[in-house]
Amino acid sequence: MKTWPIALLMLAGCAAVDRPEPVPAGPCIVSEQARMRFVGTKFREHQRMALQQETSARIARVLRPGDAATMDLRPDRLNILVDDAGLIAGLRCG
Repeated sequence: MKTWPIALLMLAGCAAVDRPEPVPAGPCIVSEQARMRFVGTKFREHQRMALQQETSARIARVLRPGDAATMDLRPDRLNILVDDAGLIAGLRCG
């Protein structure tokens, strides 16, 4: 009799769970046109979304000199490198 609750709990663990579909994210690709258009210009926060869309990046992060950054490689991430003067010094995926 005491094994019924345990058996029911074990069966409950086998129940199907609906999982959301993963969001498709393309790999980040920085075109030469994007480099020509943005590198050397003053970085403004509203440019982040434009850069994300242009490079198909799911995530964009701004890195300034001295900023700590993780070293994990994410093909869906755009790194916006900004120099001390606030100018975009580079665009890199990863």
